[in-house]
Amino acid sequence: MLTNEILQALKGYAANMQKKVTFVLQEGTHDKRDELVSFLSDIAGVSDNLAFEERDTGDTLRSPISFLLEADGEDTGIRFSGIPAGHEFNSLVLAFLHASGTDIKLDDSLQRMVANAKGDMHFEVFISLSCHNCPDVVQALNQFALLNPNITTEMIDGGLFQDVVNERDIQGVPSVYLNGELFANGKVTAAELIDKLLEHDPGIAQAGAGEKLPLQDVTVIGGGPAGVSAAIYSARKGLKVTLIADRIGGQVKDTMDIENLISVKKTTGPELSGALQA
Repeated sequence: MLTNEILQALKGYAANMQKKVTFVLQEGTHDKRDELVSFLSDIAGVSDNLAFEERDTGDTLRSPISFLLEADGEDTGIRFSGIPAGHEFNSLVLAFLHASGTDIKLDDSLQRMVANAKGDMHFEVFISLSCHNCPDVVQALNQFALLNPNITTEMIDGGLFQDVVNERDIQGVPSVYLNGELFANGKVTAAELIDKLLEHDPGIAQAGAGEKLPLQDVTVIGGGPAGVSAAIYSARKGLKVTLIADRIGGQVKDTMDIENLISVKKTTGPELSGALQA
């Protein structure tokens, strides 16, 4: 399933891991289990800081094709039910890198808000491996779980759990549930997830109140290609710059095929947005 090129890339990513991350797979039998075991074993094989084991977790995991991530033996709160391939492969890679100590790229004030949310919160994210909008939601909630021990989050491949999909009458993905109740549906950004978290626990707003930014020379509104270009060129001139946007890429991120960008034969919105971020 994983090519040598992908495994070599993972080996490079894992080189700077600060904690040992273990993929813990629930014991049992399932038609897809052998494929998942091979998938996780191959990933774990790229670094001594990655490990794979099968264990009876009791009621912690929902099925024999569900696994969680532990960092230095501690449950991170991150779970996957299904094989996170396709568009969700990056969600798994980022999950183990962030769990191992790689910096989470959320604003400090947002991190404080998430960390101060009270009460046990279990998120379920129903996805399709062909869904372009699902990884952003999965990745954001994985970061929430790492920031707050009260939060757990589970990616669920709807194609492998049709009984649950039918029971909840889920018509589209991503569909996010919080403690069994619908929390968000369809395309949703990390900023929107935090807005909904604020509705759930208004008290976290106080935790997000930080110091004012120092006076800036330039403030750019919007994170599309024009906004990012303006911010980069202003910064290159030595100016103090703040860019305000709910996401890098703007509407471009929703465009699947881009063939009219000068010097680039073909790309996609998510790829271009990632390049703008870098």
